Amino acid sequence: MSVLKSFGTLPDGSTVWLAEIGRPGGLKVSIITYGGIIHSVMVPDKEGGSCDVILGKQTLENYLTDPSSSAAVIGRVANRIGGASFTLGGKTYGLLANDRGNCLHGGGGMYANKNFTVAGVTESSVKLAHFDNGEGGFPGEVDVTVTYSVTEDDELSIEYRAAATEDTPINLTNHVYFNLAGHGSGPIDEQELQIDAEFYTPANDAVLPTGEIAKVEGTPLDFRRLRAFGPAFAELDASGSPLGGFDHNFVLKGSGYRRVALARDPASGRYMETYTDLPGVQLYTANGLAERPGKDAAVYNKHGGFCLETQFFPDSINRPHFPEALLKKDSVFTSRTSYRFGTE
Repeated sequence: MSVLKSFGTLPDGSTVWLAEIGRPGGLKVSIITYGGIIHSVMVPDKEGGSCDVILGKQTLENYLTDPSSSAAVIGRVANRIGGASFTLGGKTYGLLANDRGNCLHGGGGMYANKNFTVAGVTESSVKLAHFDNGEGGFPGEVDVTVTYSVTEDDELSIEYRAAATEDTPINLTNHVYFNLAGHGSGPIDEQELQIDAEFYTPANDAVLPTGEIAKVEGTPLDFRRLRAFGPAFAELDASGSPLGGFDHNFVLKGSGYRRVALARDPASGRYMETYTDLPGVQLYTANGLAERPGKDAAVYNKHGGFCLETQFFPDSINRPHFPEALLKKDSVFTSRTSYRFGTE
């Protein structure tokens, strides 16, 4: 069912393409080349209906003027780099400080506002490519490809590949916002989440890791068992957290490609399993959304969706005891994250 069509034109005159992939009777996904954004994911419910579970924008202009709730590829380094700088090979690299003195989501070279090239498309997959020439202050050049695939198991698979000309930090993810009741259905309070993590990385008020690795047991971050968001929000607020919701990195159990999380919406019967080969996941619950226009005339507000951003830990390049997020010169980085949908 692959379809490739124009989604609009950027100010520089380049075309943004939309690829529709999927399988008959199953998952249907649309991807746009701008930011490598997941534009929609149509998922069946227990009654045989189907709806879009991804927050997003109606038009290219909407994505350009208001990137909030965008399901874009994040890189060269997702999440935060402390002090917007790091030292590698005896040289200190300064980056754009775009978040409380830190560099967030790639700073001045962020992939979320780059127009990727279509490197291949089939009925069930699309491969996008981006050449990162070091914009934003990072060392060397990086060739990046991101491949989205829909499997017969109703799984949206995201495969990342990067090759570098110099040693460089690397941390690629997608900032996709899910709402399993439908993208415009309102707060996720009744939806449930479980994360396979016994530890998390505590952070300061700037959401930058302190370097500690702490137990989730006895804290509002204990998602080891399936738990509704509403009570979890209340417990977090009562703890004195200033974030207004979750924006935390969890230390995932195990290694290699494995299932790390389960989310479900009891009303529709939809559930989503998250699989990854990465060591961490950032749970973000759209704490900053407020009266933001979305697709299909929807209006998104606080806690209108949740993100499970698989990743290396934030600020890993400045924390030697964290899992190393470093791509060596002339080497290749690969990673895979998948979201598998079903009904019950």
